[in-house]
Amino acid sequence: MKKKKHEEHENMERWLVSYADFITLLFAFFVVMYSTSSVNEGKLRAVADSINSAFHPIIALSSSNIRITNQSTGPTMFDTGLHLFQKLQDEINTVNNSGGVKVVRDKRGVVIRISEGLAFETGQAEILPEFALALDRIAELIVDAPNAIQVEGHTDNIPIKTPLYASNWELSTSRAAQIVRYFVTRRAMSPDRFSIAGYAEFRPIAANDTLEGRAKNRRVEIVLLNKVEEEVEPIVLISPPSRSTP
Repeated sequence: MKKKKHEEHENMERWLVSYADFITLLFAFFVVMYSTSSVNEGKLRAVADSINSAFHPIIALSSSNIRITNQSTGPTMFDTGLHLFQKLQDEINTVNNSGGVKVVRDKRGVVIRISEGLAFETGQAEILPEFALALDRIAELIVDAPNAIQVEGHTDNIPIKTPLYASNWELSTSRAAQIVRYFVTRRAMSPDRFSIAGYAEFRPIAANDTLEGRAKNRRVEIVLLNKVEEEVEPIVLISPPSRSTP
């Protein structure tokens, strides 16, 4: 007679093998994640140090005739190019302006700020003949820059109403237009680079309750725009001004 085969007992501990594999894979996963995060942090720190070292020597420069301010930081400050800002900072003080022209840097880009007293008579938009040489020098410095340019007119809060200018809106816009027209007609700069804005008294840089503050607010700003600002459609002058330019 054949002997009966003994029944095989089922191994109840097989799950331990799968569990051990799972734990091993989980451990390996966290090791890889930790290693990756450490590498990225190191790279980020190196990039940050490089940016800081690149900015520091430029912002530290100063000149007796130029006030440099850094009102914003971040990627937008790269758009106009550091070489452009340094070029203006180094050379615009050759214009004999007694501090009437200042170079400022803000989120819009590089700003050339011209005081009213240097360029215009009070309540007028005609460019003073003696300021033409300064405009010529500014044109030489910015003509080859790749940036779009917005020229902005600003006034104080003293109301104006004359046959030529019904309000500060008209005066501020007309002053900006005269600067653009000079660059286009006298310096042959391309008109499609320019746009014009008139802000009247509504974007002051000083309080309007003192004579000194109002004098600071009466200004024209030539803004070499960052790339993010250049998407605004430029305004091209096509009609002659009401009065002749100098």
